[in-house]
Amino acid sequence: MADAARIARAFDAAAAYDVHAVVQRQVAEWLADRIVAVAPPAPRVLEVGCGTGFLTGATLPRLAQPDWLMTDIAPAMLARGMAAHPGVRGRMMDGERPDLPGEAAFDLIVSSLAVQWFGDLAAGLRRLAGLLAPGGRLLVTTLTQGTFAAWHDAHRAEGFAAGSPLYPPVEALGWPVETRAFEQRHASAADFMRALRAIGAGTPRKGHRPIPPGAMRRIARRFEAGGAVANYEVALIDIPAPRPPLRSC
Repeated sequence: MADAARIARAFDAAAAYDVHAVVQRQVAEWLADRIVAVAPPAPRVLEVGCGTGFLTGATLPRLAQPDWLMTDIAPAMLARGMAAHPGVRGRMMDGERPDLPGEAAFDLIVSSLAVQWFGDLAAGLRRLAGLLAPGGRLLVTTLTQGTFAAWHDAHRAEGFAAGSPLYPPVEALGWPVETRAFEQRHASAADFMRALRAIGAGTPRKGHRPIPPGAMRRIARRFEAGGAVANYEVALIDIPAPRPPLRSC
């Protein structure tokens, strides 16, 4: 739970999230289109990692009589999301270890760019899928290998490894996926790093050692020479509700 607490603190401190989360908003709109296309009437929806409400806002007005439950590990994020969407319910929850006593099964479980923070993605998604009603769908977006490629390349060229998380290749996800690439241009390497911190994603992965200032300046120049482009490789994972076991005669 130590990692979960560290992640929650980082996102709680992300007061300028909405200003800098350009790609996050675009990904939420992409996922919202998929949700609307498959949603039944009056769906029960669980949102994992709601943040400030990008996905809720892009989806909720387009559904017929939804019962929408926003959840987030960061209390400040959840409070902001619920304030922006007063018609929904909310609950603090670690999405990797869902705990929802008294809740009926869900028709849809959705999450936009949150599950990449799970310590064990496969196990976390299986637990979430277990909360689905028969015929339900788990629809999530997550980051995959190749995200921030130019940033990582600039580090490797100077003999260092970037502190950004290392995301899995698409083929390792193990479920049907659709992929899409997004990018955000920054004025400088410092602007890129400020944006990551502003959206709560600036915490280096465990075990990463600080890079000396001189080397960091060289890395920044390399990144800026390539245009200071942050690329996001995103997978949309679609998982159906598990089939109940067959009864023996």
